[in-house]
Amino acid sequence: MSRLSQTLVVAALVVSIGLHWAVLQSAAWVGMAVAYSVEKGSLSEGLSDTFDGDHPCPLCKAVKQGQQTENGMPDGGTTPSKLKELELTLALVSIPKFVFSPSVPQCWITTSSRLTTRQEPPVTPPPQRLERI
Repeated sequence: MSRLSQTLVVAALVVSIGLHWAVLQSAAWVGMAVAYSVEKGSLSEGLSDTFDGDHPCPLCKAVKQGQQTENGMPDGGTTPSKLKELELTLALVSIPKFVFSPSVPQCWITTSSRLTTRQEPPVTPPPQRLERI
């Protein structure tokens, strides 16, 4: 019974955060990619048609309609509160600017072309770890 309750809790969380729409949309994209690739005879053309937005499949349309209905916007419009949230989000996002200094040529001087090895023998007996009292 515990396994069933865990599964139900996970399913409720998945639905509450809207992950089911992402899973359905991913399944639609995979199906479209396969169908369009077979139809066009080329994987690149099939993927292009899949993600260009001009060739939605029935599942894509159903996912879009379900998301709009779930958000309370049956006509697909954007509410003023959503626009304000978007403006606030865009205002808070800063684009980092990277300034690179001109590169300075590096000069590496080597004294020998072969590697040197240590000539000292290891300490005998090996050092012991001191115990704290």
